[in-house]
Amino acid sequence: MVQRSIRSSRQDRLDSILGCLIADETASAQSLAARFDVSLMTMHRDLDELQRRGIVRKFRGGVSVQRTSTYEITAPLRRLVAVPQKRAIAAAAAALVSPGQAVLLDDSTTAASMLDHVLDVEDLHIVTNYLPALNRIAEGGTATSTAIGGTYDAGHESFLGVGAAAAIRAIRVDTAFLSTTTADAEGTYHQEESIVGVKAEMLRSARRRVLLADSTKLGATSLHLVCGWESIDDLITDTGAPAELLDTVRSRGVRVAVVAPDSDGTEPGSEAFPVVQQEQSRTDDNEEDV
Repeated sequence: MVQRSIRSSRQDRLDSILGCLIADETASAQSLAARFDVSLMTMHRDLDELQRRGIVRKFRGGVSVQRTSTYEITAPLRRLVAVPQKRAIAAAAAALVSPGQAVLLDDSTTAASMLDHVLDVEDLHIVTNYLPALNRIAEGGTATSTAIGGTYDAGHESFLGVGAAAAIRAIRVDTAFLSTTTADAEGTYHQEESIVGVKAEMLRSARRRVLLADSTKLGATSLHLVCGWESIDDLITDTGAPAELLDTVRSRGVRVAVVAPDSDGTEPGSEAFPVVQQEQSRTDDNEEDV
């Protein structure tokens, strides 16, 4: 019983350390040790454990939970970032889902937030490679699901690799809802090559492609190009997005909706999405788009 209590106490501290690092990017091992009233050695052990789990990166002089152009943060940490923005974006995206559709959700935490709104949509079928989403669908609601198999990646909590790509090639869905780590005027990007291949197949599988990207992801690039804007039909983002970039995206023929992080509605004056309409702003033949 004592051992279980100690483990629980340490996990609580690890969770709190993550919260501090998200709130203060300059936090050091020394400042964290003082904050939590533990020795510097204990704090280094805690940070080593978080690094072992792939949640933080230690470097000389500090520790980081921030994504870079070559490093993506893990799913548990992504769930703590830009939460109000992701919730509003997910609610707007859910308005595009209609009864009887087959939709694809990638392994992004934003797409997974759509489940709060769509699990009871009549005769809805959800395809996903994200394990937490599959578990959530299994626990409740009337939606049915198809699990995309492949090699399980603990950091992303999803199934990836050639097996996942092959499984996606065998399906066609009405709408794919995807996110990515960065996007600029040229297109969307991700740090990991294995992710790029899976997302490319997801884009090819859908008649309508909807990018869910909060404003923290816009205006930057990562190592690998996922696709140009010609492969995206809709972008849903939040009010913090750079206006100049959104104008450029619109000029590429992409429908853009901007939502306020503290509400579920679109910003006044932004383009509204048709809820049922399945017409594309471009041809429905997406086979050559990615």
